Amino acid sequence: MSGTKPTKIKQRKEVNIGLVIFLFVLIYLTINVYVPLTKTEISIYEVPVGRLYSKDVFKGLIVREEKLYTTSKSGYINYYFKEGDKISKNESVYSIGSDGSVYERLSTEKSGIKLTSREISDLKAFINKSYIKASDFDEFNTVKDEILQYYRRTMDKKVMTRLNDIIKVTGLNTGFNIVNSDSSGIISYYLDGYSNVNVNNFNTSMFEEKYASQYAYSTDLAEAGTIVYKLITSDDWNIIVELNDDIFSKLSGKEKVTFTINDGQKITAPVSFSKCGTKYYAIIKLDKYISNYTAERFVDISFDTEENSGLKIPVSSLAYKDFYRIPSSYFTNYKTNENDKEKIGLTIERTDEKNGAKTYGFLETEIFWKDEGFYYISGNLISSGEYIVKPDKTESSMLYLFAVKLEGAYNINNGYAVFKRVERLESGTDYVLVKRNSPSGLKAYDHIALKADKVTEGAVIY
Repeated sequence: MSGTKPTKIKQRKEVNIGLVIFLFVLIYLTINVYVPLTKTEISIYEVPVGRLYSKDVFKGLIVREEKLYTTSKSGYINYYFKEGDKISKNESVYSIGSDGSVYERLSTEKSGIKLTSREISDLKAFINKSYIKASDFDEFNTVKDEILQYYRRTMDKKVMTRLNDIIKVTGLNTGFNIVNSDSSGIISYYLDGYSNVNVNNFNTSMFEEKYASQYAYSTDLAEAGTIVYKLITSDDWNIIVELNDDIFSKLSGKEKVTFTINDGQKITAPVSFSKCGTKYYAIIKLDKYISNYTAERFVDISFDTEENSGLKIPVSSLAYKDFYRIPSSYFTNYKTNENDKEKIGLTIERTDEKNGAKTYGFLETEIFWKDEGFYYISGNLISSGEYIVKPDKTESSMLYLFAVKLEGAYNINNGYAVFKRVERLESGTDYVLVKRNSPSGLKAYDHIALKADKVTEGAVIY
């Protein structure tokens, strides 16, 4: 044994665990830092249910019951109401005199005209009683007008009393008269020659000619017979709107319309339609808000013309994809064995370049969408130069004849981009309204790519 030579055993090199962990961490950090930096950021849009409204603006002519009032004598006029104020019957509307001495005397009195403590108490009681009736906003506005009228009537009586006192004391009565209203209504000082126009006697030229009005409110000397104000004597009024053929086709048949006046107040009101010459007109019937438009004769009207609700998606989300729209008569069902599930597809016809012999093959296809005797298949599935043949081989066509583009958006619910077709209902500048739950289409609250030009189909988004 002493002469036996020992065998040398190779030592196994030990693995440096620390180095392995370091390399693993380095690779992990590289992937998680570099990939996000090089990845295109895709903004996501959640598809809501919504509506689009027409932005077309149409000219509307306001017609209402108006009564013009003239002065029976010449003189200087002092008005007691401003534009749009409501007045009651027998209220003092204005006074007129051959000179302004009575008014000058009244305006220079240092004491002014003040309410007595009794009148102030009566006003407070009226306010408290009135506001108890105001159960909603519309009633609140009515009550506010009633309070203002009560206050004005109180002050008018005091002004009239003081004017009469000045006349008696100074003898300045030089044809001075106070003129009362013979009916209630809303006062206006804008005169334009349209006061007798109504829904039965308007004409197309009124919408074409240049509109002009004059303001009757003036402290200058007025000649006898001058129109000094007008009263709007009814809360019922109409707006006659000239329509184009497109908006008429959308509105005709409706009993009510929703519209916006002067890009401000939105109203829903009954409507009827009339034809004058070759043009169509909407006649909107209203019984509120007339005091807001006493100074206007023509207004801008935009209609809400949604036919139904749909999915509202940004224009930037729209994408287009190549498809073949092929008559369903070209498709055939095929199965290799009796126990196999039937497959649907096309028969492809090819011609041998050497001997001209025709051969036929079956191409399984996925039907993307169907409509009225046509099937849609992806344009990437087969070359547009291929021939397809009907199952009975009686007719063949080159595939490019059926090429179409479909409009859609990229659905990314599952983290990758899938093309979904859309059917437009309405179009706007920034958004389009599309049909809900259409075949191969979008559904409410789907997630889509906000900018379609940043995405390709099948791309992994997250």
